[in-house]
Amino acid sequence: MNRQALRGIRLLGLAIGLTLTARAETLTYTLSPQFDRGVIDVELEWQTRGRKRSAVFVTPSAGQIDDIAAMLTNMRTSGGSFRREGSLWGCNHREGATLRFSYTVSPRTRELEWDNTYAPVTTRNFFMGLGKTFLLTPSDEPGTPADFQVILRWKLPAGSDAACSWGVGRHVGDTVRAEDVRDSAYLAGELEIAQIQRDGRRVTVAMPDRFAFSAKSFAETAARIVNAEATFMMEREFPEIVITAVPVGDPLPAGSSRLSGTGLYHGFALWVAPQSELNDAVEHLFAHEMFHYWNGRLLQAAMPDREVYWFVEGFTDYYALRILFESGYWSAETYAKWINKHLREYAANPAKNATNGEIRDRYWTDRATYGEAPYQRGLMLGLRWRVMSRSQGKPDGLDDWFRKLIDRGRAGMKLTDREARSAGVETLGAWFSSEFDRYVTRADTVTVPTDALAPKLTGEERVVYEFEPGFDWAKSVQERRVVGLKAGSAAATAGLRDGDALSGWRLRSDPDEEVVLQVKRGGRSVEVRFYPRGRGRSAVVFVPAK
Repeated sequence: MNRQALRGIRLLGLAIGLTLTARAETLTYTLSPQFDRGVIDVELEWQTRGRKRSAVFVTPSAGQIDDIAAMLTNMRTSGGSFRREGSLWGCNHREGATLRFSYTVSPRTRELEWDNTYAPVTTRNFFMGLGKTFLLTPSDEPGTPADFQVILRWKLPAGSDAACSWGVGRHVGDTVRAEDVRDSAYLAGELEIAQIQRDGRRVTVAMPDRFAFSAKSFAETAARIVNAEATFMMEREFPEIVITAVPVGDPLPAGSSRLSGTGLYHGFALWVAPQSELNDAVEHLFAHEMFHYWNGRLLQAAMPDREVYWFVEGFTDYYALRILFESGYWSAETYAKWINKHLREYAANPAKNATNGEIRDRYWTDRATYGEAPYQRGLMLGLRWRVMSRSQGKPDGLDDWFRKLIDRGRAGMKLTDREARSAGVETLGAWFSSEFDRYVTRADTVTVPTDALAPKLTGEERVVYEFEPGFDWAKSVQERRVVGLKAGSAAATAGLRDGDALSGWRLRSDPDEEVVLQVKRGGRSVEVRFYPRGRGRSAVVFVPAK
């Protein structure tokens, strides 16, 4: 992106931030990453109005960070009488006082790690953090406004750029809520920035130049997906989107991928292995997180929200995959691959019959089973209920039900099972009540009809296999030798040996794609081939129609 365009964005953002109403309260953040020391200095100036008591806090925990406040060091305050209670700083002050805070964020690492991507990190080249993991923001004290004029200033070396979920540039401003400040990504340093505008919707990508794709190509992909989802949802007004992408860990072998991401206020944060390609895994993750704009942000779940994750996460996945295909962005082969992957994993999940209450209690402690169950259940129900609605003479009934709930969410309704069930019976008919009770309330195993994706894809019962490489793949790649070979596995049967030196490999997390390993033994190269298959079971499999 050219510097003149960026300068225009910065000036526009700053002008917005400085256009204050008579009664507005202003939050001014100054962020100074210290790339040589691996820390970031933060200053906050809060211009209060009309009261004598205010408080700020930092989110107590997020992701794998148990005590965020412990990372905030060298805290200095002025403007009133302050008292700290845990992660909250309360203050008694004169009316209209300006409160000032300054501190240093000192994380435990200088590099992002896969088991702790939420941690704010200052590397030698960039800073990346989520607002909730390092920024003090106003607490909801009596008299505290909902919206603030927020100004953000970065102090950076020459040649550095910056972006956050609500503005691009070194100096930006906007009217946002305190929770939006927390629910944003903040990225600065040696960045590549690109911006695409499609059908009146603007998408910006900011990232270090560490991937096999460019910021421009990612922005073009994201703009197409955003446009497809907004068109499907008949959304006339859609906010500008800022996407951040940062590298985590070491580069992976060709054909392998590792990534995670989260939807944010007007944005999306992606963590991905260096040198990764812009593939269908990235497209799926982005489409899923962006669809949370409707299912999760406009329609919010009543607490405890994990009890309705079958809808919030499961139906988000259903629509993300479906829109990628029906918009023409994905081929039938790619769509079938992803649907079959979820069908296979659902069939193998020992927690697939967990009730919503059990998911609520064990979502984080058993992430690979109970945590995946609501995603899988909602996707299966989307496939099942759409074809059932068609058979009842309502080909668009499922979508009508979904959009009705979104519209009620815009009006302030919080999603519960009761609201979802009631709207379903009202929109789809009496048959929906027994379906809901069976599969959502009692958590019976969802059966997906073989004609669920007709006429574009056809389904049939087949034996499907769990993905099982037969050895510790991650550790083996790291040490470049076979580690943890499992006796009786397909890998062992094919002749792989514990301790074999790895000189080359092709392995994808798909039991139907052959693994090819090049190993060295006694000075010569040996090729080992096998399918990474574990236990087999019967399940529906979809293929493109002939």
